[in-house]
Amino acid sequence: MVHSDPTGADSRPRILLAEDSQTSKAMLSKNLSESYQLIEAKDGEEAWQILAADEHIDVVITDVNMPRMTGQQLLVKIRKSPIARIASIPVIVMTAANDSVDKNLAFLNGANDFLTKPVDVMELQARVNVHYKLSRTIRELEESRRALVEQASTDPLTRLRNRRSFYEQGTQQVAAVKRYMGELSVLLIDIDHFKQVNDKFGHQAGDEVLVKVASLLGGIVRNGDVVARIGGEEFAVLLPETNRLGAAVLAERIRIRVEKAEIVTADARIRVTISIGMASFSAESVDTFDELLAVSDRRLYLAKNQGRNRICVNDEGKSRFA
Repeated sequence: MVHSDPTGADSRPRILLAEDSQTSKAMLSKNLSESYQLIEAKDGEEAWQILAADEHIDVVITDVNMPRMTGQQLLVKIRKSPIARIASIPVIVMTAANDSVDKNLAFLNGANDFLTKPVDVMELQARVNVHYKLSRTIRELEESRRALVEQASTDPLTRLRNRRSFYEQGTQQVAAVKRYMGELSVLLIDIDHFKQVNDKFGHQAGDEVLVKVASLLGGIVRNGDVVARIGGEEFAVLLPETNRLGAAVLAERIRIRVEKAEIVTADARIRVTISIGMASFSAESVDTFDELLAVSDRRLYLAKNQGRNRICVNDEGKSRFA
């Protein structure tokens, strides 16, 4: 089997060939290797393993009759894959000249094109070229779609999740908590006296403060937590599988981390503090994510009303549990 260059130095497009005939492999390699890097597999099972591991495969060429996993079985597996790059990859099936049954079945299974054995060299190169271009178009469209999704869910300044994305994630998490009796907490965070920062140092410095606070938040939470900027100077943290005590401990760590940080801009060294309101689904009389946010927002207001630079864990305005 021929593998791709592990150094990444070979810039030729990659074609995966599933074929157990050494003669066919040699012929295809001879006629495609000038323009393409041929990755060889001896059967459908090995081809599937390569395809799953190598995200840079552009086109699949498969014979029909192979041991372990046939070309038809490989084709079905590809088209049923939940991974978009695999499910949409162009697949060319090689069949015998008089084998209309296999050709029709491959068409029904989702083949993009056919090559008749013995393969004509000009036809081989033409069909591979067409489907390579198709593959690149599909990949570019998918990348554009992902970029649009990312843009729609990301705050452009801080690169955190935006309000809409945070709300969608929270709604999904509440549904999971209600179904599986798990834990979920949320923190609402507001930078204290942020208007004074803008007035004194300018909006550019204010933006730098927002970016720094976002970085501090991202650096202290777990991988599964969701951090978002949901307003001008307001942030939020969604904490799956976190009870009220765990959320309070994290909230205090965040408060201290921000209080101690010095934000260096082009013209000033700035220090800010934050106020935090928190709520935990299992500890509150709530049924929806909106209600959980309302509790947290109410406590954020209490934290600010009681002097700022503090966390509030309940409706009495306390900063810690008794």
